[in-house]
Amino acid sequence: MRDHPLRQRLLDEVHARSFSDFRGAGRFIRFVYLADRGDDAALIRYVNRYLKAADQPPMPKDSKYIHRDLSGFGLKVERHTEFVSISIIEDGLMVKTGLAAHAFDMTALSHLPFDFIDGVPAPLFHAIWLEVGGRPSPRFNEDKARGLLASRAAPSDLIDDGAGQLMISFAGDDRGFCRAVIFNHSMSAPRLGRMVQRVVEMETYRFLSMLGFAKAQETSGGLSDLAANLTSLTRDLSKTIKGEGKGEGSGQRSISKMVKSLSTLSARVEEIYADTLYRMAATKAYRQVFESRMADLKLSYLPGYQGIEGFIERRMTPAMQTCEAFSNRLDRLANRIERAGQLLQTQTEMKIQEQNRDLLQSMDRRAQAQLRLQQTVEGLSIAALTYYGVGLVGYMAKGLPLESWGAELDVIKAVAVPVVGAIVFAIIRRTRRHLRQQGES
Repeated sequence: MRDHPLRQRLLDEVHARSFSDFRGAGRFIRFVYLADRGDDAALIRYVNRYLKAADQPPMPKDSKYIHRDLSGFGLKVERHTEFVSISIIEDGLMVKTGLAAHAFDMTALSHLPFDFIDGVPAPLFHAIWLEVGGRPSPRFNEDKARGLLASRAAPSDLIDDGAGQLMISFAGDDRGFCRAVIFNHSMSAPRLGRMVQRVVEMETYRFLSMLGFAKAQETSGGLSDLAANLTSLTRDLSKTIKGEGKGEGSGQRSISKMVKSLSTLSARVEEIYADTLYRMAATKAYRQVFESRMADLKLSYLPGYQGIEGFIERRMTPAMQTCEAFSNRLDRLANRIERAGQLLQTQTEMKIQEQNRDLLQSMDRRAQAQLRLQQTVEGLSIAALTYYGVGLVGYMAKGLPLESWGAELDVIKAVAVPVVGAIVFAIIRRTRRHLRQQGES
């Protein structure tokens, strides 16, 4: 059988970022850097130089994920659509109660490669430090939890149907880390590894989804200005339609200005669409991943602590609603511009029809004037031709023996006037009828 070119790639995607077992106590520290695929080359080269110095194989060019076991810790690098994460993993520490020594203390963990992290050639977007320990001490309470997380709040819940306890700060400490703690009651190493991964991913995608909130805040002011300009334009258009203008000439200039203003508004809205469409769609996708990871934790109420879901709902939901409201405002503004454009088009067509009507009326008046002028000219032409015709008759009559016939020249000219006039009139009428028949055919 011949394989489809995408078959192996799609099969590998399912296992592209597999969960790793987490044995005993330890820590999972993730650093997140915003970098689109194709723009992360410098970062990957930096990672490969570090791996080469540690006698480790480099990260392949098209690879999305690597996990390398180094001296006393594991290094995990993941490439996503618009971010790269570098994780430091330390596990296998023997702790039955509480956390391992030096929890959240960078200075005491000199064997971990924080110097390597400091040299990463990309701005740090987010950092998550998760400590994993045994059962919590019986004297452990919410006040101690807040001190451990270096946060004013310590939302906590039981996870995995009570097999563990999770507490997370959702805020940065003095070094910029979002701290989290998992106390393991009875989870196996594979199960604990999946829980650790879900907690880190939950916090990663929560923070990524806030990019849309920042974009909405940044653009909302411009959207409000556009809405105000459109309202003013629509009001002017309404006055023009109601006939409150200062005259046809000024009304026509006003319509032209409105069309130009509306085109400018439409172009600006399309620019905002292009600038925010991907971010709003990504925010929705990140939020769905965040909610999925939180649901997979199987959170349940922990007496004496504020719940994680309630904490998130009060703080993150308004931001996500702001993003949805921004997208809805943008859609409504685009629809309003479209309706205003239709009204302007109708008004413009009416103005054109009025101009055509006035033009046809003017042409009709000119045609009538030309007809009257033509009739006048025809009358003069008949008189002139009759005059010349009678003159010719007089010249011809002079050569005749009028005295012997008892006739006078003046009498002959007088008799010739109606005859010549009738003949000229008949000729002109016949010519006009012939021309009319040719025009109709």
